[in-house]
Amino acid sequence: MMWAVLLLLAVVVGVHWFEYKRSVQEYTFAQPTAVDQHDELCTVLKEKTPIVVEIGALPWRPEVAGKAAWSVVTADGLEMSSSQWVSAKDAPTIQNGSELAEQMGLATGLADLDESRAGWWLPGIRDCTVDTLVPGDTVGLSWVSAERQWIGCSHGGPLLLWLVHSRYQRYLPSVSASTEEAIDPWSLTVEKAPWIGRVQYIEVRVKPGWCIGLPAHWGYAIKHEGAKESGAAWWWTASQHSLASLAVHQWRTSSVPVEEEPIMESMDE
Repeated sequence: MMWAVLLLLAVVVGVHWFEYKRSVQEYTFAQPTAVDQHDELCTVLKEKTPIVVEIGALPWRPEVAGKAAWSVVTADGLEMSSSQWVSAKDAPTIQNGSELAEQMGLATGLADLDESRAGWWLPGIRDCTVDTLVPGDTVGLSWVSAERQWIGCSHGGPLLLWLVHSRYQRYLPSVSASTEEAIDPWSLTVEKAPWIGRVQYIEVRVKPGWCIGLPAHWGYAIKHEGAKESGAAWWWTASQHSLASLAVHQWRTSSVPVEEEPIMESMDE
C-alpha cells in the first residue's frame, strides 16, 4: 500500500514538474476580454504565453499615497509617512517595497488574477512589491521562476519592458562585469556580449492601469524612457506559484546573500 502511495505521489510530482518546465518559445501575446472574466483568463494563463491585462486603478499612485498613512523606508534608512514621502522634492528611493505593498493591500486589487489561476497553482498572490522608476533609470535583467510574474504600471510611465525567452539565456551575461549587478540589456554591445546578435527579444510598453503576465522561464528588464520632466513611473510586481515553482523560487532566493538592513531613523526626530 505504501509503495502505491509513493508511486502516485511520484506521478503527481512528475506531472507538475513537466508542466512547470514546459514553455512556449514564440513571441506571441494574448489579451483576455476583461480581468473579471475568470474562465477566459484561466484558459489564457494555461497557454504559457505572455498576456496583457487591463487591471484598472490600484492604490499605488500619488493621489492615494499622499493621503495614506503608509510607512515608507528610504534607501538611507529614513522612515517617514507616505504623505511626507510624496511631498518631498525628488522623492528618495524606496527600501521597503514589499512592506508597502502589504500595507496598502495590493494583493486585494489583484484578486481576479488569483481567482483565475490554474487548478494546480497555489492560492494567493505572492511576492507583491511596489517601487518608482525615474526617467532614464532601468531595472536589470531577471528571470521568472514563478508560474506567472506580473509587472504593472499604476501611474506615470509608460514602462518599457525588454522581454526574452530563456532559450537565449546562454548568449547573455548573468551580471554586469563592471558592477556585478543585473545587466542592462539596452547597454549590451558585442564587446560585452559577443553572441548578442543571436538573441531574439521583444520590447513592450505598459501604460498606467495595465500589466503584463510573464510565464516561467522568461527574462525581463524594465526602463523608464520618458523625458526628465515627465516624473517617476509608479510600478508594481507580483507572482503566482505552483509547488514546483515555489520550490525553485525559494531555492534561488536562499542562494542570494542577504544585505544588512539599514538602521532606521524617524523623520520626526
